[in-house]
This record gives sequence, C-alpha cells and structure tokens, in this order.
Amino acid sequence: MKRKSGRIGSIITNIITIAIIILAILIYRKYDFNFYTKGVVEENKTKFSRDSQIKYSKSRSYKIENIEENDAMFFKEINVTPDTPYRVSCMIKTEDVKNSQNNPMSGAQICINNSEEHSMVLSGNNDWTKVDFYFNSKSNNTIEIGFRLGGNLLKASGTAWFSDLTIEQGITDESNTWKFGCFVIENINAQAGNKTVNVSMSNNQKQEVNQNIKDFKTSIEEMSNRKINVEYEVINITEPLTTLSFEEENGYYISEKDAYPLINDYVQAKEFDHIFICANLPLESKLIGEDVSEWIGLGNMLYLGKGLSNIRVMDENYQYAGKTTFPEEVYIHEFLHTLERNAQERGYDIPELHDYQEYGYTEDRYFGLKQWYTDYMNKNIKYNGTLIGLPAEIFTSKPPKSENFEFGTKLDLLDEPSNIIETVQSIINKFESIYEPQNTTYQVEGVA
Repeated sequence: MKRKSGRIGSIITNIITIAIIILAILIYRKYDFNFYTKGVVEENKTKFSRDSQIKYSKSRSYKIENIEENDAMFFKEINVTPDTPYRVSCMIKTEDVKNSQNNPMSGAQICINNSEEHSMVLSGNNDWTKVDFYFNSKSNNTIEIGFRLGGNLLKASGTAWFSDLTIEQGITDESNTWKFGCFVIENINAQAGNKTVNVSMSNNQKQEVNQNIKDFKTSIEEMSNRKINVEYEVINITEPLTTLSFEEENGYYISEKDAYPLINDYVQAKEFDHIFICANLPLESKLIGEDVSEWIGLGNMLYLGKGLSNIRVMDENYQYAGKTTFPEEVYIHEFLHTLERNAQERGYDIPELHDYQEYGYTEDRYFGLKQWYTDYMNKNIKYNGTLIGLPAEIFTSKPPKSENFEFGTKLDLLDEPSNIIETVQSIINKFESIYEPQNTTYQVEGVA
C-alpha cells in the first residue's frame, strides 16, 4: 500500500508540475515582450500583452492598450554602426486611437526612445498598415528602437497592435544633391491665443516664394563652392492651416504637428531631404500685441527626421538683408541650422551659426551675412590660427530614404527568439519586469 500511495503521490506531483509549467507558459505567452522593455509615462493606465488572435502573420502581435490617455511603448536597445542609415518596418493595426488635444503626432508609431525622431503616425481605426521608419545612427553605437502608442510630450488612448518587426541596414548615399520641398501655405484659419488668424497669400507673395527658392538654389550652390547641389519643388497647399504652435521666445510658428495633415502625403511620396514651410503669418505684434521675436525664418526643427524651416512671407518685403538684393538669405540661414544640427549630432565641434560677431563678422547693408555663410560652409572661419566651419562630409549627410535600402541588409536585431535557448534567455531577462513597465522620458523640441 505504501508503494501504491507513493506512486499516486508521484503522479499527482507530476500533474501539478505540468499544470504549473503550462500555466507559466500561458502567462508568459500573454505577457512576455521577449527582449523588449515596456515603458509608460503614467502607471496603471496601460496594458501590455501578446495577442494570439489579432495578428498579421504567424507570430503573436504586440498589443498596447491605453485605457486612459498615456504615452506607452515597448523598446529595445540595439547595437548600430555610427553614421549609417537604418530602416525599421512593422505592421500596425489600431482601434479607437484618439490623440490628445487633437495632436496628429500622437498615436501609433515607431520611434527612437528619448528623441524627437519617429515614423508616420496612425490614429483612429486602421486595418493592418505597413509603417517604415528611417533614421541615421549619427554618432551613436547603440540606440533604443521603440514601438509607441502616444508621442514625444504627447499621450493617446485606444489600442494598437504591432506585428512583423524588422530592421535593415542601408548603404550611405554619397551624393551631395539635396531635394527640397517648398510648401506654400496659401491660407491660414487658426487660433492664436484669443485671436483668429484668417489670412491668405497674395499672388505677389506666391511669386516671391518661387523667385526666392530659385535664388536660394543659385546662391547656396555658388557660396558652398558646389559642396551642395539643390533640387526643389514648390507645392501650393490651398487647404487652410488650422493650428499654430507657440513658444515663449519665438511666439507663433508652424510646427510638424501643424503641417502634418496638409503635407504628409507629399512628403511620404516625394521623400524630400529638407522642408520649407512658407506662409503669410502675421507678426507677433499684430497677433498678440507683443514684440516677442519677430522672426522672418525659424529653423532647427524636425519633420519625421527631416529638417524643417519656417519662412514668413511679408508684404513689406522685410528680409534678413537691409535691401532686397539678397532676399534668399532667410532660406540659406534656416537650412544652415539643419546642417549645424546634423554636424553637432555627429560629434563635430563647429561654431554656432548665430555667433558670427564672435568671429569678427558683421551684417552688410546690402548682403546681410553672406560672407559669414560662405566661410561657414567652406570651413574658412579664422580662429586661433586655424580654419573652422562645417565639415565637407556634412553636405552628403542627408536623411535616409528608400533608395538607401535598394541593396540593404536585413538584420536579426528585432526578431522573435528562434530557438529554445533564446526563449529561455528572454524569460530570464524579462521575467522580473513582465508586469511592471518602466517610466519613459521626453525630448523637448527646440527652434532657432
């Protein structure tokens, strides 16, 4: 009888052990995110899980459900080669995704954690949609790729599924030809504080933009000694711009979120390297009755990883230069902010674009800072017995696009575990954080 009881006890123990293992596997399969880390801004507002029912292919999808407005993502640190183009792709499905404050930059997207860089954004209800995210690794050896429901400084509610995550390494384009998208916003109908801005661009103003961008091409090619070549396309947008952004130093301007509903289809199709937004935006003294910084151009902004500049088109021909002999100066200045930013993000020590007086330069009555820009682009600024300025290689450091991946190499950095050893490693590495996500951080956008 003892032997029989012992045998029964052993069977029961085995059954319990098997049941525990099965339960653990089921729990793991529902909540594991493999080698990804889960991050949220506010706790107890988001559920992370793996979905075996709603998925694009064989693999379970990654599900983020923001029960209340939140910024949530799962991300993974990967090794990258500095100054190299990469493309991250995935299939995204959304259900009842609402962006906070009607901001179109809030929703389901791919991003680099702790940065402003992100892919196109999905909100509302979308069936499985392929989303590509292009980025350059710049001076980084590692980056964190995130799959997000929310946005930088933004939140969203609803549910998003992410499936078939892949990453490719591309080939650097050594061409110095940049393609500019010059968007002419013909109409503005938006709120600026307690005032309504309802303005349209005149035919003379539109002609002025066309002439200035043409002169920009000629001048910057000549001033850079052909270190850069320019192709451009002027696109007139008749649909009204309905929102404006605001910051204390510069007042009202047109940011990525404001332009996104109007220009994104063009930007995705054309794959521009830099974007100018030209609009008849009234000066701050007319908008809010205050002199903030009555800018004619604003740069140092991003639009899906590309440089973004604002150009204020003025009736009174108020330009950077004292006379209209160099009206394209504002385009040159704001584009140089993008090159300045690119150089700094790649680790180059260069002079600040606004610090021309520290190096002995002054504004000419007729040609503004033309000599400063020329020396800046040709690394011909004299300083402590040496010559400084933009490095020549920065003129070929354009944003990645699809052509960089014609002969790209697929990497396994985002793949699902392919064997039992990798699966066990994933369980061990992430078991402690299977339920508890980390807090995420933000990158604040700046303009100049």
